[in-house]
Amino acid sequence: MVSRALLVISSALPLCLCSSIARSHHSIGGEFDTETVTVNGVVTELRLINPHAFILVDVEADGQTEQWMLTMGPATKLIRGSGWTPDILQPGNKVSATGRAAREGKGMYIVELIKEDGTALISSLEE
Repeated sequence: MVSRALLVISSALPLCLCSSIARSHHSIGGEFDTETVTVNGVVTELRLINPHAFILVDVEADGQTEQWMLTMGPATKLIRGSGWTPDILQPGNKVSATGRAAREGKGMYIVELIKEDGTALISSLEE
């Protein structure tokens, strides 16, 4: 009886571990809509962290300032693949961002990010 219970527990443990790993890897579809939006704003913070780097941007809307979170891929991909550095964007820089709107709150998953001088930092819009 004890060996049967031990067998059941030892069989169930790997399944529990695998399900938590699978749940932690998610698609952006759960948090972001397929609708795209564009905002123009002023950078307040850049965080090059994993699993998703992000930029906080102040956006003027109807006479009010709203803080938007602009989410990107992993910092390692931006740094190694695109040459990003922590000083690529500074507080006060103006940017235009287009991306998939957040399902909740003010935010997006960036597909295009343009600095005020016209430099494209991210450009994966389909043409």
